[in-house]
Amino acid sequence: MDYLLELQNLRDVCPAMLNYLLLGISEFITFGGILIAAYIYWCLNKRAGAFILASFSGGYMLNQIVKNTACIYRPWVTDPRIHLADAAAGSATGYSFPSGHTLSATTVYGGAAKYYNKNKLFVALMSLMVVLTAFARNWLGAHTLSDVVVALLEGVAVLVINSFIVNYLASRDEADATSGKGSDPGMKRRLILMIVSLIFIIGSMIYLELKPYPMDYDASGNILVDPWEMITDCYTGAGMFSGFLIGWFIEKRFIDYHLPYEKSLRGYRFVFGALGLIIVYLVIAPLITIPFDDHISHLIKYFAVFFWVTGAYPALVKWQRKRLQRFKRETPGYTGNVSGNWQHIPGDKKSDKQ
Repeated sequence: MDYLLELQNLRDVCPAMLNYLLLGISEFITFGGILIAAYIYWCLNKRAGAFILASFSGGYMLNQIVKNTACIYRPWVTDPRIHLADAAAGSATGYSFPSGHTLSATTVYGGAAKYYNKNKLFVALMSLMVVLTAFARNWLGAHTLSDVVVALLEGVAVLVINSFIVNYLASRDEADATSGKGSDPGMKRRLILMIVSLIFIIGSMIYLELKPYPMDYDASGNILVDPWEMITDCYTGAGMFSGFLIGWFIEKRFIDYHLPYEKSLRGYRFVFGALGLIIVYLVIAPLITIPFDDHISHLIKYFAVFFWVTGAYPALVKWQRKRLQRFKRETPGYTGNVSGNWQHIPGDKKSDKQ
């Protein structure tokens, strides 16, 4: 706590704008992380994008399990000398350990740095974003040093485990191709991985629903942390991870989405995908979830978001491509390029495999 007190003393004499700047850096990962991973998945490298999305969603789910098992209160609850910065009042809720923002930053920025490690400047920038996110949570008084350190280690562990899975799938695919077995064994492995992961999600949710939670109250009689709200966050993680898993498998099995060959098309691909993502998040999901409580609503909403990124939007792009190709064939004398050159990037044959 001495570390937080020192930061608090500095915070009290610094301009309030600094609080909002650091809050913005730490909060960016909440939705910005999805957009970063989506851009990579849709436009640059499908394997890298899937890796980041898997790490982000799976890491969030894991963090909720740890957080709701430890049930450690926020710093200002355990030590009245600590005061949360006013700027962070809306984002620092529930239990404290480990830091969800730090975990998400580690999986997204760390995952991007892993795949683009040849660009030293980019790696340095991604590393800086992880450090700034973790520091921001301490500066604002939202988390202790142990909260962010453990979250950082947790995120690294998720990246290592995911790297092992990705490398295993790639090595087995290459072995199958060499032996002439084709792609069916690879799809079976992915199906098994998806089913095992979904069973893990279901088992985790049963555990999180049935386990006991502390019921402590402040001097005014208000509960310090409402278990209902914490379980709601768990349903968010379950929706994120299951949406990724099912969308990822459907894309691999039925869609076979290809990256845009021309660089000029990447911006269009991302803009339309991002607009669709915003519509799903702000319009479609809220309408679908009207009859449900917060738990099921969060499950459906975040399932829809990650399914859009990995499955629905790639399917829409492929459907549009087929329409354009049919239009070209059926329009006599048409000479324009309507195919959009939706092809694999030369020299990056592994980019579409995950």
